[in-house]
Amino acid sequence: MALVTRFDTPASLLDLPAGSPFYDNWHAFIAGRLNASTPGSPGGEFYDASETNVAVAAQHRITWMAFPRALLVYGHRDDRQIAFTLGENRDVQEEYCEWHVERNGAGKIRKVSFVTETPEYFEHLWAVDPARVVALYRTLVSPAVVQADLAGPGGSYNRRNHWNHADGIVHLIQTINTLSAALGLSQGSVNSGGARDNYEHSPGPRTSVDPRVAMDISALARRGLSITLREPIGLYITHWDDTGWARPDGSPVGDYWRVVRGSPGMVLRLEYEVPASEGFVVGDIRIGGRQVEFGGQLAEHVTVMVAGIAGGRIR
Repeated sequence: MALVTRFDTPASLLDLPAGSPFYDNWHAFIAGRLNASTPGSPGGEFYDASETNVAVAAQHRITWMAFPRALLVYGHRDDRQIAFTLGENRDVQEEYCEWHVERNGAGKIRKVSFVTETPEYFEHLWAVDPARVVALYRTLVSPAVVQADLAGPGGSYNRRNHWNHADGIVHLIQTINTLSAALGLSQGSVNSGGARDNYEHSPGPRTSVDPRVAMDISALARRGLSITLREPIGLYITHWDDTGWARPDGSPVGDYWRVVRGSPGMVLRLEYEVPASEGFVVGDIRIGGRQVEFGGQLAEHVTVMVAGIAGGRIR
């Protein structure tokens, strides 16, 4: 493939007019976090597509479940109620996908919003045009948002402002859910030892994503391939499955999913809400015979992914 001249925004978002310095700034941010070449112990490498030219042989999607694996595997395997209750805390939603639940006056869930957008994107957007960030918040969360709500010390952007924490969701806030962390995980995986399967991986993070990325990338590196993340680089919601979900009368649910940011295959914000015309809300739906009480019940059916490409370096 040809060298990347400018790294694109996640899902090729155009939140500012063409020509804005934001786009060059975003390119510099991505390029600054990619090493020109990260050699792997099995012989492959992770590379910066703006510095190294590669003849692409294959594309690969690495996928995992949005609900935190640790809550299901460690300590709460036999008590889903506890796992789902703990899972409503954004600080444990550690699979590069977080969700926010909105309830009606009766306490039933009326909408669940899932996001994979990273804080770095909004920080860079804020640095160029804070008013645009405010406008996005007003569209995604509440028309009551004002600029002061989003500002931290010295006027910098506050990732954990209340509209992106207690009162809504716009992007990821969990400590390890950053694009920088995802890039570091991807690059570091070429040095994960070349394990042939998951039984050979040494114990590490309890997430679904970390061992999945490490195993898949190390497998490519073991073949001596050059590997990088596919443009546009980002973390995406790639699939959601409501098979078997039932309305209050027992009939199958309709399609109540809505892509709000991104595009099919590269979704950054996905919302689930039953139209008022249906006469019931999300909290009246049953999944596996269990009434929906938690956003995590939906998160178990949402798949997240990062996409990569691999090939041979062009000398």
